[in-house]
Amino acid sequence: MKNIIKNITLCGLFAVGAGMGLSSCEDFLTITPTDKIVEEEFWKDKSDLNNAIMACYKRMVSSDLLEKYIYWGEMRSDNFERSSSVSATGPVANIMNANLLPTYGQFSWTDMYNAINYCNKVLVHGPEVIEADESFSANDWKPIRAEVITLRALAHFYLVRTFGEVPYITQDYNNDSQELRAAQSTQLAVLDSIVNDLESIQDDAMVDYGNTVENKGRITKKAIYALLADVYLWRASYKAGGNQPFTKVTLTSNYDGLMTETELTSRHEDYGTSAESDYQKCIEYCDLIIDMAFQEKTEYINKKGLNIGGAEIDLELEDLLESNDDSNKKYITTNYAAYESLFGMGNSDESILEFQVDGITYSNTMITDLFWNIKDSKTGQLIGATALLEGTESSPNTTSPTSLFTKTDYRKWEDFQFEKVGQTAFNIGKYIYRSVEQSVGQTSLFLTDNAASNLKTEITMRTTSNLDANWIVYRMSEIFLFKAEAMSQLYDDETNLTEAFKYVREVFKRSNPIAYQSNNPSSTKDNDSLKFANFSTSENMEKLVMTERQREFVGEGKRWYDLVRYALRRGNTSEMLSLLSRKYTNSKSIQAKLADMQSLFSPVYNSEIKNNSWLYQNGVWSVNETSSRTDDM
Repeated sequence: MKNIIKNITLCGLFAVGAGMGLSSCEDFLTITPTDKIVEEEFWKDKSDLNNAIMACYKRMVSSDLLEKYIYWGEMRSDNFERSSSVSATGPVANIMNANLLPTYGQFSWTDMYNAINYCNKVLVHGPEVIEADESFSANDWKPIRAEVITLRALAHFYLVRTFGEVPYITQDYNNDSQELRAAQSTQLAVLDSIVNDLESIQDDAMVDYGNTVENKGRITKKAIYALLADVYLWRASYKAGGNQPFTKVTLTSNYDGLMTETELTSRHEDYGTSAESDYQKCIEYCDLIIDMAFQEKTEYINKKGLNIGGAEIDLELEDLLESNDDSNKKYITTNYAAYESLFGMGNSDESILEFQVDGITYSNTMITDLFWNIKDSKTGQLIGATALLEGTESSPNTTSPTSLFTKTDYRKWEDFQFEKVGQTAFNIGKYIYRSVEQSVGQTSLFLTDNAASNLKTEITMRTTSNLDANWIVYRMSEIFLFKAEAMSQLYDDETNLTEAFKYVREVFKRSNPIAYQSNNPSSTKDNDSLKFANFSTSENMEKLVMTERQREFVGEGKRWYDLVRYALRRGNTSEMLSLLSRKYTNSKSIQAKLADMQSLFSPVYNSEIKNNSWLYQNGVWSVNETSSRTDDM
């Protein structure tokens, strides 16, 4: 794991802030001879500190990590297939077929730990600025500390969901001469550390930076609440399934870590708190976000005078989401349809946290490398899963859909490219499209087939010279679905399940406005909209949430984590595999490979194992000449 500190010199750390007010690396190095640069000489005033904070954000949105968000959160899911331009025997194909080799660079966590190291440097040296700069006080430091601890926690959350057992790093490292020997912590220990860190600083966080870009692009109190809701939901699912630390590990010949192989394979942890209490905490944090959003929107409407006709302000849940249909709205806060506001313009009213990409200083090349090569007009590494897109689900009122979208769902044409009836490859449009205009009032256009010519959509695409798609971490629709998912696990009575259903319905309704419009023919209207009666049990409500999350967040690096959380909750992979295997012709083979819960987590990259003798390998995966899996699955 020594790789995680490779090339983190003083110049290397802060040069990433170029374009954010930092001098060039060469200019900075003229201050002192290069062999005598000491890090303590940097932390002189709040300008230095602000530059360091921006470096942390820049690291989180580097091209390497943008691709990892998809590799880790989407590639193994049922959303995508490899494109025809990708080797049928290479890493992408093998990962999708559950053949995970620890030699694949997709499993390198170096970039994420580099981001964590940046955060730790700020946390270690930030207090020095209080002493060095009279204009910077301890109170000024508190929200910055909260901001950077949250970024560090988010990075660890990506890692623990991907690899299961990872080092939780809270100290900074300066260069390759300082050897990093960090042992892995169990999944539960990492989750506990994240919760403890976040809850210790949540009251210190900023609520309003004074401008939209920073309110959406930097950590706020709402962003901390969103991350806590996410972590509590994951930890609750871990506890609900009775999960325990890895029982299969592979030790290298030079392993000199903290435990013997016997100890590593016979570990047991007490939970401390119950799954029920964690689900309740998830709900509580979602409620805090929703209450804050209502208050912020009410204040904004009052300030801008946006209540049409001077109507009394009485916000509803749908007002917290970007809209596709303003025909019956009392308040107009945007002139853009939901897709354009969220993914085209960016920093929408609905957004809680999104990493900023300006398309000039640095670009989001992930979308062209993995989704759609705009320059050459061909697919990237991934395309939409044919099994989920080739048909149209006749009704959303099913707990076992075969197609991803129904006929009235705008997301079908916003997220993927439909060119003709019967096509067998579906290019990814999400993030590639800057805007997608739908013919809202012409219901019949959405009731025929897949052909885009029948839909009369108008699509504007990003260009290779301006790949400025922000990476959205959290938005309000996810908070709605977090709450509904947690409620589906806590309650089985009609009152609470009806409330859970309400949150799912608002997300669905936003993208299916035609299903709820009066001009939708009465013969189909009831079938097009969601009906509570079909999801009135805890089990069915959970399935509805899972389906709606897949529709809402396809391509946003969340689906694999959703599937893993679903399996954790059950303590086995069987039901999760019934969802995953829909896209596979060799589903029995995939099910065999993923029968063990531990197989849902990725192997540690071999280079990290070699460089840190305290690391062990996920014992489900090993490298030999003929197989990527051990024989004792």
